[in-house]
Amino acid sequence: MRLLTQIVVVGRLGLAGILRRKWSSLVIVGSMACVIGVLLSMLSVTVGMLRAYRAGGDPRLAIVLSPQSHTEYGNGIPGNAVGTILEAPGIADGPDGHPLGDAEVLLWVPPMGLHFTGSPELRGIGPAGLALRPNFRIVSGRMFRTGRQELIVGVGAARAYHLHIGDEIELPGGEWPIVGLFTDGGSILEGQLVADVITLMSSAHMSGYGSVLVRLARPDAFAAFARWLTTNPALEVSAERQPHYAARTVNLYTAFFTELTYLIGGIMALGALFATVKLTYAAVSVRTHEIGTLRAIGYEPLPVAVSVLLETAMLSLAAALLGAGVAWLLFNGRQVADIHNVYDLSVSPRLLAVGVVWALTLAILGGLPPAIRAARLTVAEAHRAV
Repeated sequence: MRLLTQIVVVGRLGLAGILRRKWSSLVIVGSMACVIGVLLSMLSVTVGMLRAYRAGGDPRLAIVLSPQSHTEYGNGIPGNAVGTILEAPGIADGPDGHPLGDAEVLLWVPPMGLHFTGSPELRGIGPAGLALRPNFRIVSGRMFRTGRQELIVGVGAARAYHLHIGDEIELPGGEWPIVGLFTDGGSILEGQLVADVITLMSSAHMSGYGSVLVRLARPDAFAAFARWLTTNPALEVSAERQPHYAARTVNLYTAFFTELTYLIGGIMALGALFATVKLTYAAVSVRTHEIGTLRAIGYEPLPVAVSVLLETAMLSLAAALLGAGVAWLLFNGRQVADIHNVYDLSVSPRLLAVGVVWALTLAILGGLPPAIRAARLTVAEAHRAV
């Protein structure tokens, strides 16, 4: 109890002295805020893309792919194989009583123009494609007509590439008009163009599909479903849970960027760490007489060391909140379009926690050597230093 009381008293003295050392304290806060702000701003790209790919994830959804590509691109699933795939056990029935599945294709669209960094993807879906996406909703215009060269555009792609109803996109077969605008619960589909799959395949002279999306009757039906497909001698396909496929796909985009982000953040943190160590040593030197007096009247070394760490931790926490706040104001909800993906940046509560952890880690690493120095300071050394 006596030791805890000493920690509280010495801690209050240290925190009260922050205002007397305001310039050095501001340097610590500023340097750490820059580290946290840059780190969270860059990580908001990864978090935003992850959120878009995972939006609408349903454990009952499974995706069938060609084993050659393991992606939705290409035409590796022959048209005559779709019926066989939909005979697999575990598939839920649709409103019409037939297995609920949709064969789809995914294509790259030529660049929208020299002033855009990329272009939206074009997805061809069939009648069951909407039943598999319960969040899908036309918000303006109308749905494309089956058999017509018509497009609908997601709200994300419309904003990013300045597309409007009535615009025409140059695609195989000529100019395809945009007839509708849709949302899909914030998913990655909102950054794409969508058309009738049969019309698209005919215009692009495609002989097969890129994927087949199905809804399972139960989440635990996937094992039997996948085993039936992979052991069927009439098929050459692989199956994956749709949320797992989304996570694997987004990792292809984000893994390198995330590693680069932490590398840059680490380099900046190293500079902030050196500044923290130097300025905390200076703060301990200013408090030498105070520390010596406390030791003379019976205070233990541990409360003195804790007070130094507490002061550094409070400054670091303020820096984390400042850096996270600036990152949130500047980047949260801001739309970006990379080569083929459109999504909103996200400075999430989880990122805020990452920023706090980074700041407190820097506080401990930067404050520990000066804290040890303060704890070892004897009464005689303190009075000689005055």
